[in-house]
Amino acid sequence: MKLIFLFFLLIFKNLEAFEYQNLKTKSGIEFWFVEDKSIPIVSVSFSFKGGSSIDTSDKNGISNLMTSLLDEGTRNLTSDQFKNEMKMKGMKLSFSTQKDKIDGVFQIISSQAKEGFELFYEAVNHPSFNEVDIERVKRQLISSIKIDESDLSTLASNKFNYHFFKDHVFSKNIKGSIDSIKNITKFDLVDFHKRSIARNNLIIGVAGNVNVSQIKKYIELVFGELKNNKEIHSIQKFKSLSIGEKIFEMKTPQTSVLFGHPGLERKNENFFALRIANYILGGGGFQSRLYKNIREKKGLVYSIYSYLLSYENDGVIVGGFQTRNMSVFETIQNVKKEWKKIYSRGITKQELDNAKAYFNGSFTRNFTSTLSIARLLQVVQYYDLGANYFSKREKIINSLDLEKVNNVIAKYFSNEKLFFMIVGQPES
Repeated sequence: MKLIFLFFLLIFKNLEAFEYQNLKTKSGIEFWFVEDKSIPIVSVSFSFKGGSSIDTSDKNGISNLMTSLLDEGTRNLTSDQFKNEMKMKGMKLSFSTQKDKIDGVFQIISSQAKEGFELFYEAVNHPSFNEVDIERVKRQLISSIKIDESDLSTLASNKFNYHFFKDHVFSKNIKGSIDSIKNITKFDLVDFHKRSIARNNLIIGVAGNVNVSQIKKYIELVFGELKNNKEIHSIQKFKSLSIGEKIFEMKTPQTSVLFGHPGLERKNENFFALRIANYILGGGGFQSRLYKNIREKKGLVYSIYSYLLSYENDGVIVGGFQTRNMSVFETIQNVKKEWKKIYSRGITKQELDNAKAYFNGSFTRNFTSTLSIARLLQVVQYYDLGANYFSKREKIINSLDLEKVNNVIAKYFSNEKLFFMIVGQPES
């Protein structure tokens, strides 16, 4: 494993030397590809724009139910047969629903590539949606929803999304509700599959031990029959996000708190400056200000964090912590204090240098496997970061000086825009 890591580290240390190919199949499907013969694996990372954002209110959770069924058998194979074939061929295939897209991952041993891609084709194009499988997966999802309702962290997350995003599509629970899940039929799933698994919403990244001619044929096989959808799924900007505090009473020895704040879309020119600011504030683990001042100095929490959630057209900063019921509002006041402090005073040169070193160094982790490379290729396309992203990323980071970052902080950070979702029994 160390040898593989060192190999990729040496190859991609200079990102300007990182080369991928922008390929197109005979029917016009475009994808980015890196050929790598160091290990006998082919990896595909793909996504379809839309996800749970296109669920209808009475069928909320349909996207998640559908993706849960895509590896549960095809027109020619039962669920057990399909899974056994995957196992015998050394194949991995998974689908998952996000708020703004459906993600998928496919991996196959090179020697079994032809057979593996044929199975992949069946799952994407001809899922069986067998009634027995539908009812079984429905029961699993309903059980999961019931568990979520009693799990402090998951409940806090769901309540946070519902209240913070207000009337935006992101306020919906990806899993749906017990009633909405029961309301979904096989006809609904077949129709949603046609609407969501469409080639004009498709983005693909591929890396591994396969040549150009072969991979073009395989990608054409899997995705070539998909139709274009009239809907080009694009998530709109947030009209307004909640501020202040919202409490959901729940009997528990600790209270879970999630907080949110407006952010930036991934493509925004100020994104990396905001990312550096957040790293210093709450995204840098043990090195972050929130951790040092609220965890280490005051001992109010076991852990505290913040991170950027960036989408195609907008973004937010999200964070969280758990604390004793008696410490909830004291901790919230300290979060606000740190937010106000970074807004009014900015960051230091030493903090900036440390953050830039981290982001420059950590990027090499994206090149430690064919799957991580495929994912990176897919993500860069998804956010339309540009064909020259790999050569310009380090330059963008290194060009950020203290004045630039502090100007971005002064422009975008405000403790008055914070929202806190409090789940538990906080003591005043």
